[in-house]
Amino acid sequence: MSLLRIILYSYATATLFVALRLGWHVVFKLDRYDWRYDKGDIWLEFGLSVLLWPLVVIEKPRDLLDPTNLFSKPYGLATRARLRDNPPRCGNVIRYRQADGFTTAFGEFLFRAEAVERVLIDRIRELPHRENEDDGAILNWVRHRDRGLSEPTDVPVAWRFRFAADELIREGEGKVRCLKCEETFPTGALIPRDDHGRPGWNMNELLCQRGHELLIVNKMHAMF
Repeated sequence: MSLLRIILYSYATATLFVALRLGWHVVFKLDRYDWRYDKGDIWLEFGLSVLLWPLVVIEKPRDLLDPTNLFSKPYGLATRARLRDNPPRCGNVIRYRQADGFTTAFGEFLFRAEAVERVLIDRIRELPHRENEDDGAILNWVRHRDRGLSEPTDVPVAWRFRFAADELIREGEGKVRCLKCEETFPTGALIPRDDHGRPGWNMNELLCQRGHELLIVNKMHAMF
C-alpha cells in the first residue's frame, strides 16, 4: 500500500470516528430548545467540524471529547428560551455583572428586585414587543421572586440585562463594586462617558472614580 493510500485511509477513518462522535452528541445530548432555535447552526457546525476536524484537533482538541462547546451557545436563543421557561431562583436583591462575550467590564451591581421590576414594566409599556424578549423573561423572573431570600441572586449571563441596568444606574438605583480597584460606590458616583452621533456603534459607558469601565451599553449604530 502506497504512502498516499495510507494517509487517505487514515484520514477517512478519523473522519468517520469524528462524525460518529459528534453525531452521537447531536442526537442524544441536544434538547428541543437547541433544535427549535439553533437547528441551522447545529448542522453547519457538525458539517464543518467533520470536514475540518484536523483544525479542531489543533485548536480545541477537547471539543472532540466533549462537543458541548461546539453546539451550545451561552448567549444563544436556545439558552435564553430555556431560561425563560425554567428560570433559576430569584431573591429580593439581584446581582449583575456584564458578561456578554464581546465586552470587558469590571462592574458588579446590586439592585433591589422591586426596582428592577418597575423599570422593566416601564420598558415593556413603552415597547410591548419586549414582552417576548429578554425584558419579559427577566420581569417574569423577578415577579416570582422568593421574598424570604435576602442573599443576592445572579442574573443569568445569557439574558441581556445591560439596557435595564443602565437605566437603573442613571436613576441612582443600586450599588456597584469595581472589580478592578476593589472598591464599592453608590451608582450616583459613577462617571458617564457616552457617545453622541459618531459613525459606527455609539456606546453608553459608566466608569468608576479611577476610570475603570463598569458597564458598556451599545445604544445605536450610526451609518454615514
